[in-house]
Amino acid sequence: MPLRDIAEYDVWVERESPSTAAQREIRGFLAEIGDEPWRAPSVPIADLSEQPADEMRLAKVRVPGEPPTRIWYRHFYATGAIDVIAITNR
Repeated sequence: MPLRDIAEYDVWVERESPSTAAQREIRGFLAEIGDEPWRAPSVPIADLSEQPADEMRLAKVRVPGEPPTRIWYRHFYATGAIDVIAITNR
């Protein structure tokens, strides 16, 4: 299922001006979770999930020499859709 809402990616790039390497890595990770929402290094956040309808997940993606980039996203089970909620490397 394709990602439904990834507008936060553009907001992150504008707000934090990440390196080209970080942008490339995060774009790649986002493309991968479109096919596998549970993809490592993401973990579920039980307190923010609304079972059995959806699951909130947090991924910490590492780019060598940079702080980890954290990505929060919600996976909707019924449709397989994924909404990116927030991205930051601060």
